[in-house]
Amino acid sequence: MNKIRMIKRMRNRKRMSKSKLACLFALLVFCSRSIAQDIHFSQFDQAMLWQNSAQVGAFNGQFRFAANQRNQWRSVTTPYQTFGFSAEAKEFNAKPWSFGLNAGSDVAGDSRFRTSQVHLHAAHTLYKPNDSLEIRGGGSFGITSRGFDPSALVYDSQWNGLSFDPNLANNEIYATTARVYPSIGLAVFIQKQENKFRWNAGYSLYNITRPRQSFMDNDAIVLDMRHAIQASARVSINQLYEVEVLSLFQIQGKMKELVFGPRVYYKLPSEKWENQRVFAGIHGRFRDAAWIEMGVEYNEWRVGMSYDLNTSTLRPASTGRGGLEFSIVYIVPPKLKHGTLKKVCIPYY
Repeated sequence: MNKIRMIKRMRNRKRMSKSKLACLFALLVFCSRSIAQDIHFSQFDQAMLWQNSAQVGAFNGQFRFAANQRNQWRSVTTPYQTFGFSAEAKEFNAKPWSFGLNAGSDVAGDSRFRTSQVHLHAAHTLYKPNDSLEIRGGGSFGITSRGFDPSALVYDSQWNGLSFDPNLANNEIYATTARVYPSIGLAVFIQKQENKFRWNAGYSLYNITRPRQSFMDNDAIVLDMRHAIQASARVSINQLYEVEVLSLFQIQGKMKELVFGPRVYYKLPSEKWENQRVFAGIHGRFRDAAWIEMGVEYNEWRVGMSYDLNTSTLRPASTGRGGLEFSIVYIVPPKLKHGTLKKVCIPYY
């Protein structure tokens, strides 16, 4: 009986080991992909400057501010935390140029692999025959810092045969643990509004200089250029309901991302405010995740919340749980000629 019990225990341990190894392998694959990519959010249409520089100034107002926060993979490992902020000035100082700035930070894993970015953006109207159609062009220049803490990692060479010994040498040699490099991007954006229907689309190209990424001084390892195509369409069904469809396709090196999903708006009956809606939607990232979102538009404010449900190879470790994300956008409305602020129904592109 004791032998049978011992055999069963050994089998259970082997199964557990295989399960852990599978989860670890999936996590390592995911980490290797995420490190090679730029900072991005599921609510990409509310992280405007992270997606398309030509969107700077593409709103009805004087200034626009946006903040995004994401907490991911808490159920798997040390949470991946991402934060982003942006500020824009439309047609600054009565000039045809609009300017913006965004800054963000991403921290991932036990080694606290950190990516910090600051970008300056400028956009200009290329073509605007009337108030319903506009084509904009934009560009960005920024600085990115990346680094990690190797002292927080555990290596197999630090196993003394009985236990882990942090005093043993890890036998790893890094040329550097931090890198700083410039980043350049170009973009074009088009938006059109016709009565109850409006749509927009854009293309952007980032990391044009393909900066080096290796911590081992391997010049062959560079940050790939990122191509992004986005599009959305929003239509009024009646006085209360609107439907919007959003899509995004990105390519960066061997990595591809395809996002698609609908969103429904419901206008709250109110005579006091012109723009008061609640919304909800469901979106999917092909072979990676699906997420649900909800939020509110309240005059110049827009607040959104979403939660990712993991569907990738990391699912055995994550049990389907992904990331919680928040976004908040505020637009300073345009001024009337006598200098007071004007209450308007603001389109949140």
